[in-house]
Amino acid sequence: MSKHVCAEDVPIFNNLGRENLEKISGIMEHRRYSKGENIYSPNKSRGLFILAKGRIKVYQLSGSGKEQLLRVLEPGNVIGEDTLFGSCNSNSFGEALTDIEACVIGREEFMKLLMEYPAISVRLLEEYSRRLAEADQQTTRTAMESVAVRLASYLIDLSKVAGTDTFVLPLSMKELASFLATTPETLSRRMRQFEDDRFLERSGKKIRLLQKDALENML
Repeated sequence: MSKHVCAEDVPIFNNLGRENLEKISGIMEHRRYSKGENIYSPNKSRGLFILAKGRIKVYQLSGSGKEQLLRVLEPGNVIGEDTLFGSCNSNSFGEALTDIEACVIGREEFMKLLMEYPAISVRLLEEYSRRLAEADQQTTRTAMESVAVRLASYLIDLSKVAGTDTFVLPLSMKELASFLATTPETLSRRMRQFEDDRFLERSGKKIRLLQKDALENML
């Protein structure tokens, strides 16, 4: 893996110039994980984690212990910013869906970077402002987005996690309805509509996507 690829992929670093990027890369820990390996958990210390290759599923556990998929991370995504400032998601887990390569920088090393490169602090504030704006937009989209679109997005992510277009829903319809912010009745109607449109086949909790492209075109 290139010594500077991770730093180049992060907005707070990418305007520092090649020489500085290589210095930053030099203090990053370059790691490889195998498929199925736990990347982070509430009790596992972590710093800024930059995904360079592969995919990671991020999930939380329901009260009954079932996984609730939150999102699938692709190369270039960054996680763990919260731990840099002394906080963390107490119910967030990450697992490698494929063999992955990543760069990690711990909190102490990151704080030293802020002292040595004040420009990073400015970029960090700009990046957080941008993310806050995106979060507001996402909240608005979620409120306005149809249940069909939210369901299509969730099913596509599940297929990525499974690595196949045939998989088993990890949640009951009631739990899934709650996760997608809708009612079980509305969710059932949308699922039946997908079946009628031949987007998928369903047998109990087993799902087979028949027209994945059609679902992706809804997003």
